[in-house]
Amino acid sequence: MFRTIALALAATTTLASASSAELRETAKKISAEHKDAVVWLSVLAKSSMTADGDVPAQIKQMLAAQEKEEKSEVTGTVIDASGMIVTALGGLDKSSVVDGQTVNTPMGAIKLKATSEIKEVKVITADGSEIPADLVLKDADLGLAFIKVRMDSEEAKGVEFQAINLADSAKGEVLDECIALGRLDESLNREASMVTSEISGITTRPRTFYRVITDTIGCPVYLANGKLLGVSVLRSPKSNSSRSGQISVSPVILPAADIAKVAEQAKEAKPVEAPKAEEKPAEEKEAEAKPAEEKAGE
Repeated sequence: MFRTIALALAATTTLASASSAELRETAKKISAEHKDAVVWLSVLAKSSMTADGDVPAQIKQMLAAQEKEEKSEVTGTVIDASGMIVTALGGLDKSSVVDGQTVNTPMGAIKLKATSEIKEVKVITADGSEIPADLVLKDADLGLAFIKVRMDSEEAKGVEFQAINLADSAKGEVLDECIALGRLDESLNREASMVTSEISGITTRPRTFYRVITDTIGCPVYLANGKLLGVSVLRSPKSNSSRSGQISVSPVILPAADIAKVAEQAKEAKPVEAPKAEEKPAEEKEAEAKPAEEKAGE
């Protein structure tokens, strides 16, 4: 009996090892074919934050202090050789995951209003070259942002982009094995990376999202059969509220078919204009200026 159990366990282990070995070989093949489609994006953005309604002066001052201009980087995936790139909106435009959220503070709940002015976008290729690009479309509902490389720029001369095929995709099921492509940051020479995982859950309403562990956002995730599952994006809480005062987001995989529909619009889109900042009420300006005046009089 024990011998039978031992043989059964050995057979199971052998099958598991064969499956793992097969997945590793598939992952290597997918990486070799598509790793150059994963790029870094350098983004210069100016962000600001306010709140709706009658908000205490202290909260207004705290939110006003959040206004800043900074550079950040996020990974994206080339979806067309003409230089069209898709990435996670929440990684490119941080205000998108904050705007409209309600958070609790010691002075009560407040609804945040956040905007970002994307001043500059550059594509960082595998060899470290930087090519100017434009944000051409944002889809807050899907969590997508589309970037178009300025192929007529001096920096883009002679550059050829390798793109993934959104049409060569398939749906996944829970526990299906996956291969997530990525790219390491500058400190690790921006080398290509990959992670093998599986679908741990599927959300079907209001639309389909796959829960897959990845090490980055804005990058493609493939099934073990070589078909594209989708691209990793950030999903905000459905309730648009936070009891802890901290806003949390969940990384999920958006199906390739959903991305393909919006990508068609992006091809014809023009660069997105920066949102115009709202004029602050006179009393709010006075509230912000008061601390500075008091400090000067000390």
